[in-house]
Amino acid sequence: MMETRRLGAMPPIVTVIIVVASVVAAALAAYFIYSTTARGVRQVSLTVVGQPTLYATRTGVELRVTFKNDGTADVDLTGSVIYVQNKTKAAVEFRDPTPLAGSLKLAPGDSVALKYTASGATLDDFPDGALATLQTKDGYQTSFAVAKP
Repeated sequence: MMETRRLGAMPPIVTVIIVVASVVAAALAAYFIYSTTARGVRQVSLTVVGQPTLYATRTGVELRVTFKNDGTADVDLTGSVIYVQNKTKAAVEFRDPTPLAGSLKLAPGDSVALKYTASGATLDDFPDGALATLQTKDGYQTSFAVAKP
């Protein structure tokens, strides 16, 4: 009896190559989706707790503010600066954050009360409700309004 050869059949090695290529492509797509999502989810989100307030001191003005890290990444407030708009719309720099309670390094969910100082400024230089912007050394920024007593 004569065997008939089937036409159009795919050799087994081609099937194996197609399955392996499909699995590799799916794995690469899954890794890309995971890595971009993981990177995007780990964000800093600082929230101002209470009312930031300016106080007059002997050497200038002091800003007391409490921040809470509502994000999913740690944030370091060491070396951070707050710029507060004065009555002439110029930015006055408040430096040297000093923790009143807690640490300058905030894990997710932590909060800290800080004191920033500006030398040479007076309390009369600032309007009530002046706009302030925090800038961390990592480049994170958040804005808020400050009050005067």
